[in-house]
Amino acid sequence: MKNSVTKLFSALILLGLFSGLQGCESQVTSHGNLIEASQLNKLEIGTTHREDVLILFGPASFEGAFNNNRLYYNNQKMEAPIAGRTQTIERELIVLSFDENNTLESIEIRDKSNDKEIVKLEAKTPTPGDTLTIVDQLFTNLRRR
Repeated sequence: MKNSVTKLFSALILLGLFSGLQGCESQVTSHGNLIEASQLNKLEIGTTHREDVLILFGPASFEGAFNNNRLYYNNQKMEAPIAGRTQTIERELIVLSFDENNTLESIEIRDKSNDKEIVKLEAKTPTPGDTLTIVDQLFTNLRRR
């Protein structure tokens, strides 16, 4: 009887460990506007207007800062491994350029392989006094008085 209780208890512990480890997997998330090829096929260079694009795709991810005649639709898949840094798995950027009459002039599709790498800055903006130790902070406060 004692041996079967020990086996049952061991089996329950193993089941609990395996159940707990299932939650320890990387998370994949999608960000941005996913635009299907069938939607892109509806666009016609020289006839489609900016308003038509906005109705079809919705608001752009961002617009050109220096060239207002461009709309950018960004879509990317990110993976956040356990205790790791978030990485981009897939990225697609669709650049739609318009002429002065807001008529579609060109369509450019960039993906992770033919686009520039985006460099992430530190998660925290460095500020003066940010790297002070406790002793430095105490002496700084004493000097102020």
